[in-house]
Amino acid sequence: MKAKLAGIQYLGESGITQECKKAVINIIHAGEKIHEVKILTFEETHSSAHALLLTLEYDIQIVIKGGFASGYNGEGPKGYAFVLNLLAQYTDNIDECLVPQRIFEHISSSSLTVKDLEYINSIEKVRPARWYDSAYLYKERKHNVFNEFPLTIPMALIDPRLIQQALEFETNPDNAIMNGYRKIESIIRERTGLNNESSTKLFAKAFQVDNSVLHWENLDPSESKGRASLFANIFMAYRNNRAHQEPKHKLSDDIREFMLINQLFILESEAVLR
Repeated sequence: MKAKLAGIQYLGESGITQECKKAVINIIHAGEKIHEVKILTFEETHSSAHALLLTLEYDIQIVIKGGFASGYNGEGPKGYAFVLNLLAQYTDNIDECLVPQRIFEHISSSSLTVKDLEYINSIEKVRPARWYDSAYLYKERKHNVFNEFPLTIPMALIDPRLIQQALEFETNPDNAIMNGYRKIESIIRERTGLNNESSTKLFAKAFQVDNSVLHWENLDPSESKGRASLFANIFMAYRNNRAHQEPKHKLSDDIREFMLINQLFILESEAVLR
């Protein structure tokens, strides 16, 4: 009788640490909740190979193939230490199980069976837990595990009027940012009728003076003043420098600046005509 394959997802590539690291990062970056991690270890003579069985919400299971290792110096152990430290940020439920070579071969060929999963669930966990020792190798280097996450715009937080610029950001961040600055100015001119003003003078008349055209209702005066000053301060601190120099910013800085512009859009949307 043909063995029944397990309905399970496989990510990463056996023997390729970077692909397996990337798979774990992408799962977390996508907002998935990890409830349980089983380290599936195949012990060889002088080292060990490791795959991961992750259980997510609704008991969805994902296998990260055997791109991790321990017992020697190299990319495999470094990647293993990295993902252990990363996963430990999201769940306390991490355990290790020793599996035979056939299980590892089935993982490599994306062909775990229902019986394989039953076997994995039945075997005893390694005690005392030793994965902490591997994880410590990464902590010892004082790395930040989140430094390797992809640098992307969090689209769910973007004001709808800035979506086009957010979509453009990946290919031309400088242009997307400058267009964002131009767009917020245009929106405020249109709302206030201050067609001959720009930049800090526009924001002062729109928000800051006692009889400003726009304001925020039911706010403490100091809070309202703080919001109003953000428009001029962000333009003076970032926009003016960018407008007069060649683009030479880091992507991380560009994303932070774009999110500052996005906050101006949010504040403007909450302001009402006086």
